[in-house]
Amino acid sequence: MTKNSATTKEEVLREFRVREILDAACRVVARHGFQGATIDRVAEEAHIAKGTVYLYFHTKEELLRAAVEQGIQTFTSQVRMAVAEVSTPLEKISRLVATSLQLGDDNRDFFKTLLLERHFLAAAPDNPEAVHMLDLYLAHIRFIEEVIQGGVHSGALRSHPVDASAFALNEAIRGCFQQRTLGLSTRSAEADATILLDLFFHGVLNPQPPTL
Repeated sequence: MTKNSATTKEEVLREFRVREILDAACRVVARHGFQGATIDRVAEEAHIAKGTVYLYFHTKEELLRAAVEQGIQTFTSQVRMAVAEVSTPLEKISRLVATSLQLGDDNRDFFKTLLLERHFLAAAPDNPEAVHMLDLYLAHIRFIEEVIQGGVHSGALRSHPVDASAFALNEAIRGCFQQRTLGLSTRSAEADATILLDLFFHGVLNPQPPTL
């Protein structure tokens, strides 16, 4: 075995082990929240020794932040793949919204914890620990921008400041998900997606207001 092949094998093993630990951390966070997500519980969930976790992550904070980042990356990757499955601009926007809400339901406990303990979602430019999180957030916003811009280019959507509507749509999705996770909506994810898309596409202004 050459030195390069040995190094590659070590890198693959390390990558596998890190993902295994982060997946376990996400499950522990979903069940116990950030306060209850201890290194001991993560190690037990991953079926490894506690010391093995410390080989890759020096502190609980470092581990949990990495787990949150992986959870967000997985979410955005799945949204992108779902959007790529349809072809027309309006279908892409519809798929983006519907998939986002469905993934939120599928991972409700994990994302509910993020909503309740928002410091792990910090995206402030002046927070050194949040630089990567900010990059992930902006990459997702740019993707939404591209999807909306496709609708503008096709003529299906009117010309408008797409950067603003991308942020607005993302916040609308997050607000809808928050309503769902707090138990304030009994509608299905599909039904809420339909409502949100109607608001995004048509607004709430009555085109034929009643005569006073």
